[in-house]
Amino acid sequence: TLETPTAEPQVQETEAPKEEAGQKVVDRIVISSPISGIAADLVTAPDEAFAQKMMGDGAVVTPTDSVVKAPADGEIVFVFDTKHAVGFTTEDGISMIIHVGIDTVKLNGEGFDVMVEAGQKVKKGDPIMKLDLDYLSANAPSLASPVMCTELSDNQKIRLLKEGDIQAGESLFAIDIYE
Repeated sequence: TLETPTAEPQVQETEAPKEEAGQKVVDRIVISSPISGIAADLVTAPDEAFAQKMMGDGAVVTPTDSVVKAPADGEIVFVFDTKHAVGFTTEDGISMIIHVGIDTVKLNGEGFDVMVEAGQKVKKGDPIMKLDLDYLSANAPSLASPVMCTELSDNQKIRLLKEGDIQAGESLFAIDIYE
């Protein structure tokens, strides 16, 4: 005779999102780290505007490698004239800014070699920028680099997936989409 289990086995998913007051997560978009380095919560950014999420929500990665890569398949929307930041839209329609370092706008492009231009389609992992880490370390207050989603809907919440050492291409945070 076949026994019917009385209870479903509980599967613990380490990356499971928290249920928000009866809201169910219906979808999830995972954003990869654009750079190898040290990942942390955006609130740790040594800049109030980023830490308070005024420009968007996401995470911060302090680079240990000089190559910034596309965090997902998508399109380069803009490159700041000062080369320190790139606007990006994922294939899923998520608008992002990858902002290298803190107060790096003041360096007027020194230390940055941007390899892409606005309108360019890229695949996850494509190099988009090369950094002169020695120059940036010497001339910027911090190399902490915010990776932010700039236009999240009310039903989209960021959830950090990794803290500490991270490689470019590894999952950095999820955007949980609620009902």
